[in-house]
Amino acid sequence: MATKTKTKESHARTIVKAVSWRVVATLTTATIVFIFTRKWDLTLGITFFEVLSKILFYYIHERVWNVVHWGQEKHPLAEIRVNRELEPEDMEIIKNKLKDLGYLD
Repeated sequence: MATKTKTKESHARTIVKAVSWRVVATLTTATIVFIFTRKWDLTLGITFFEVLSKILFYYIHERVWNVVHWGQEKHPLAEIRVNRELEPEDMEIIKNKLKDLGYLD
């Protein structure tokens, strides 16, 4: 079985992160609009369009950054290719690599 050397964030995770952030950010926007206007109908109208547009733009932003590898650290075992069941010798190689990297004593 082949394994990926880099993990990528799933679309579902990106959506959940976008929604949770939008709740906080939208409440902030709604509070500011209401403080300045004191009008609930205007506050709710702006909030509705703000939340939809910003979820879309945040999702696009996250997907773009998911393919940009600048600033990401490569996993220390990423260069070890695994495309079959691991044998005891393989586990020894991994254990030695982790020792070399300082993860094991």
